Amino acid sequence: MVMNSNDSPTKKARRTRTRPTKAALPHHALTVLKKRAGLLVLPSRRSHPRLRDRDGAITDFLATALIVLVLGHAPVVSASSLPDETVLIPAGEFFMGSPADGSSFDDERPQRKVFVSSFRIHRHEVTNAGYKRFVDETGHRTPSHEKPALTLWLDGEPFPGSEQHPVVNVSWDDALAYCRWLGMRLPTEAEWEKAARGTDGRRYPWGNEWDPHRANSASYWADRTIEFKDGEEWKAFWMTGDGARIARERGFKGEVLTLPVGSFPEGASPYGLLDMAGNVSEWVQDWYEPYSYLQAPLSDPPGPDGRLLKVVRGGSWLKPARNLRTSDRDYGFPTDRATGIGFRCAQDAW
Repeated sequence: MVMNSNDSPTKKARRTRTRPTKAALPHHALTVLKKRAGLLVLPSRRSHPRLRDRDGAITDFLATALIVLVLGHAPVVSASSLPDETVLIPAGEFFMGSPADGSSFDDERPQRKVFVSSFRIHRHEVTNAGYKRFVDETGHRTPSHEKPALTLWLDGEPFPGSEQHPVVNVSWDDALAYCRWLGMRLPTEAEWEKAARGTDGRRYPWGNEWDPHRANSASYWADRTIEFKDGEEWKAFWMTGDGARIARERGFKGEVLTLPVGSFPEGASPYGLLDMAGNVSEWVQDWYEPYSYLQAPLSDPPGPDGRLLKVVRGGSWLKPARNLRTSDRDYGFPTDRATGIGFRCAQDAW
């Protein structure tokens, strides 16, 4: 498996990427650099035929009856399975962050009760097929990685068979451009977490108990719970161990193990959102600061005034179980175009 410098092993042992700097970074920036990141479409209006006369009405009735009869005996793609469908998240408070419970990280604390106004958010992560429509209509650059082996688009097209997989190899700016094309935006970190966990403070979108078969993660592919205590264990798994073997056998280009969006309906959040844990981590609107929760507003927090890193949420196919918790915070440089980072869009609900 090719080393992907944009996807981190764990939150406790980040690989630091060496890059030239013009001036010394402040201490907190050096700290976070050591912890590298992994990560409504309205229905068309249909016209209804008028009743032209008695014979026309009978014809319309028979045609409708025939359609109902056919659909009653054939598979149907429901509106709920459409990749661009959005879900309404009602206004209200929820528990954001984690208590000091032994599994949380410092940047998730303190846990607070936060009010979030109502909003809509995509049920699914944005797919390669959806992103292809955006590229075709706008001429926006195609997804790519600095290492060709990790680029999942070929000649302006998604890799064959990946059309319904979440798009990866996109930067934060790429994600924002796509959402704006739809008349939407990226969710705030608070919005994302509420959509993932609901109002009862649950640890995972589906509840409080870990289950490796409810999300696409390192644990799913290994068929056992995977945790990495440091970067060396991550490398041992993904570079030379079971993860590397599985990626060679089953991954796109022998590397990337994303799955079609919505592959784990049993892992849905309380609001019915899918893949809020695993598959790909997701860009959100906020800048990342490790101690921003200490002074963040308790109503519609917009995130800190950062400059270096953007927040990434949800964990990806590369991640251990601990990083799939709904409160886990990850991050990446806005220019990162990793194989484990995608996104979904949100919009205000009026």
